Amino acid sequence: MIKKMKKKLNFDVCTFCNHKCSFCSNSDERTIKYQTSLDEFRKVMYNVLQYVEVDELGLSAKGEVLVNKEFTQIVRSAKEEFGIPYLYISSNGALMDENKAVEIIEAGLDSIKFSINALSREAYKEVHKVDDFDKVIANFKTLLRLKKEKYPQLKLFLSSVLSVTNKELDQGFRDMFEDDFDAINGISLYPLGYTPKFESADTSKQPTTKCYIPFKELYINSDGTLGLCCKDYFDEINFGSLIENDFMDVYNSEAFKEVREMHKKNEFPDGHLCKNCLLYN
Repeated sequence: MIKKMKKKLNFDVCTFCNHKCSFCSNSDERTIKYQTSLDEFRKVMYNVLQYVEVDELGLSAKGEVLVNKEFTQIVRSAKEEFGIPYLYISSNGALMDENKAVEIIEAGLDSIKFSINALSREAYKEVHKVDDFDKVIANFKTLLRLKKEKYPQLKLFLSSVLSVTNKELDQGFRDMFEDDFDAINGISLYPLGYTPKFESADTSKQPTTKCYIPFKELYINSDGTLGLCCKDYFDEINFGSLIENDFMDVYNSEAFKEVREMHKKNEFPDGHLCKNCLLYN
């Protein structure tokens, strides 16, 4: 009997996006664009879950997950076929009308986070580069109503990359959602993190931040390859296909061992994705 590793798993099932946020690398032409089919998802999951115990599975990272036409089927497969206890996504929310929300919740999605990076329509257009603010706010209000009326177990979160305080962000969303605000499970204010869109890093310094991702998480790209993390928009670090290769061969590859060793020693080549990320933070 195989003793399974316990890992947090993220399978980025769609890297296409309907927004072009100013802080995000997705709109860069170098970004790898792909959407995972249900068949590819199932092949990868059967491969990985032979060796890995997974309590939670994220299904989004570098794009807008609802662009994937088979997303509902993927959620249902993850919950019913693979028995994943907790399924979550992050979305810009523009495509999540009531019909889509009910569809994916009924399929088994446990948690939804909207990324809303402005507190007004004009500011939203400036950041997201689309005029979807009113639609997104209306869609999140619908989710809050559905939670209260039918799905009390549903977890709902908000996040922002904004130059405001936590208190200001909290008050801004409180004003938007009024009496339904208490149904929100959490609000996160994220500092602007490294993506390859921002390539200025002082490589004369030594990184001081320790990263747990290479040791405690698995990040699967939309094409079914094992990647390193969601910051790798341009597929700089790719350890191999989990559709064509056994998971353990890919996980124990020399390339992945080398990255883990870099993190243990806190020593990275200049220009390395991890070094730039840690310096940026």
